[in-house]
Amino acid sequence: KLTSQLQDVQRDCDSPTAVPSGFRPPKPPSILAHALSGAFGAVVAEVVLFPVDTVKLTTQTQSAKQAAGFFQTALRIFRERGPSGFYKGMGASLLKESLHSFNYWCFHDLVFRSFSRGDNSKTPTSQRLLLNLIIKQLNFLCTVPLEVIASQNQISPEGAGFWGTAMRMYRLGGIGTFYRGLGISMLLAINPAITNTLITSFLKLAARVKMAMGHDYESAREHSSGLVGFVTGLAKFVATMTTYPLIRAKVLQQTDSGHKQKSPMTIWREIVAIEGAFGLWRGVLAMSYKTVLWNSFMMSMKNFLGPPRSITPPATPMTTQQVTPWMGRDAFNNDEVAEKLDKILDLIRGDTVVDRVSTLEGRLSKMTDDMREIRGLLTHLVEARAPK
Repeated sequence: KLTSQLQDVQRDCDSPTAVPSGFRPPKPPSILAHALSGAFGAVVAEVVLFPVDTVKLTTQTQSAKQAAGFFQTALRIFRERGPSGFYKGMGASLLKESLHSFNYWCFHDLVFRSFSRGDNSKTPTSQRLLLNLIIKQLNFLCTVPLEVIASQNQISPEGAGFWGTAMRMYRLGGIGTFYRGLGISMLLAINPAITNTLITSFLKLAARVKMAMGHDYESAREHSSGLVGFVTGLAKFVATMTTYPLIRAKVLQQTDSGHKQKSPMTIWREIVAIEGAFGLWRGVLAMSYKTVLWNSFMMSMKNFLGPPRSITPPATPMTTQQVTPWMGRDAFNNDEVAEKLDKILDLIRGDTVVDRVSTLEGRLSKMTDDMREIRGLLTHLVEARAPK
């Protein structure tokens, strides 16, 4: 009876009614589709926002005497270089960003498909944060040289281009110069890890709000490109404000020859001594403009052009059918079961069939001995009365 009840419950859980009506888990898109859409979105975002990136990088690397705000730095670049100055080094940055983003989204899908059920709210937050951290570190190991070359080319007055800058850096410092700031970059992997973790959490919150407003499960998780861009910007702003001192130390290591051999702590002490504590966040406004707008634009384009984000599988609802518990069951009247329980108790007491057979064999053996004694007595009596 219990087995039958459990089978009924299993059928209920496996039935189509265990998930919201009309929900069909979509087939996961290919890794290449995610990588290509991510790379294209990154390139478009880089082209649109490259002037902001130029102002940001100039603000971060200028000396304390030249320190100026975002708009003052932009005005100075315009006066000194003209409008084209905002686009200096864009070709190298586009090459770097396309390879960087393509590589990232390949790692992203490979890792999440291997160690989780996809990048959705079903994955625990701690696991999602750890996987995003590993993904970004793997990506940095592959693309840090591209970032160093692109940043150096962008602020270099010579304007030698990507390959020219790379050859000049190699002649001056060898292979090691391409990995300036790798240690900080590995630590800064927590920045995009926080960003992507918060994006999923914010979208989960948005889906709950939609369901509270009357949307069904599936439509509540079909997020528009505008919403994806907004939550991406919000998540990136939180991550940037949290990790900006590390970001500035990394930029100085990669672009300033006077800082390339210094540790982050040494760089921070020098900044605080010269510029004060707020100097650790110098350029954060320009950085926020760039990163928040760039990531918002990139994710919007990726969401618009590429495959949709995977929908979190719905949880299986609790069954309404009561299952008899394994322990503490209610008393019931059943003669057949009572008889079986009596037999079980007899077995526990040791009154087994083997014991009964052994007892019977003993009695038969004793009876055989008695019969032999009677036979001997009768034989002796017959012999005594026989005529001699």
